[in-house]
Amino acid sequence: MSWQAVARKEFRDAIRSRWLHGSTLFFVLFLGGAAALFFGALLGPDSRQVSNLFGFFASLGVFSFSFPGLLALVLGFVALSTSYGSITEERESGSIKLLLSLPNSRLDAVVGKLLGRSGVVVAALLVGFFATFVVLLATGTRLELGSFVPQVALTALLGVAFVSVGLSISALADSNREATLATMGLYLVFAILWGSVSEGIPKLLNYAAEQLGGGGVAELTRVKIGVFLKYLNPLKTYETLAAQLYYGPTQARLVSTTFGERAILAPVLEGSPPFYFSGWFLFVILLAWIVIPAVVGYWAFERADL
Repeated sequence: MSWQAVARKEFRDAIRSRWLHGSTLFFVLFLGGAAALFFGALLGPDSRQVSNLFGFFASLGVFSFSFPGLLALVLGFVALSTSYGSITEERESGSIKLLLSLPNSRLDAVVGKLLGRSGVVVAALLVGFFATFVVLLATGTRLELGSFVPQVALTALLGVAFVSVGLSISALADSNREATLATMGLYLVFAILWGSVSEGIPKLLNYAAEQLGGGGVAELTRVKIGVFLKYLNPLKTYETLAAQLYYGPTQARLVSTTFGERAILAPVLEGSPPFYFSGWFLFVILLAWIVIPAVVGYWAFERADL
């Protein structure tokens, strides 16, 4: 037995527990249903193009809303729910010892669980997008495959990233209850609190600089720091990369900013933006959310006393 066998076991367990069926039905209803509602009922024939839903971004002043952002929130919750108990549940039941008594290393277990649980999320997501594709064809919607297909791939990567985060929590936690509470708290940070923290840190840095007699931090520098911190959130990273598929890089970088941040940062982005605002760097951040939590999870699991 190896990580491949562990991954197959995780996927089969999801089928037996009907988790795969439930998540697949959910994404079919969510993605396919949203497409049917927009392109079949709300939008006229002249407005039926895929960017009017999957590339929908609206700024509401202090707050912003987008369909990719909503999809990211939902997917993050589903992916975390799929993986947060992957190790703690087996530790509490004692089956983890059976798994490791076979010719499996702890690395095999972590890699196999990451790939198996990711396969569950990605499979359900792809079925949902396929249902959406059928709806788009049925309603005569302009597909814009050059944007839509990469968005499907980005969405799958985001799902894997949150599976990795959930797996890391499961490896670090001592019980399933602890993993559940940690997952709920972390999701709250990603979904609600991250923006406030990213805006607050530059203000604290400015206050500290003023107290030290340095005259404070320049406004442009504060805005750059705050927006960069927003990009470190995988939800915002995905949302920004998705926006770039439908709009120019400058507009895409501003979808997660406030009016004040936008007014200051727009001239910089239209000129020579710093590398940490580039698309490739944001993509590296998204990949890091897959790799780093998995490495931390393995480190914790390798040292855990089972």
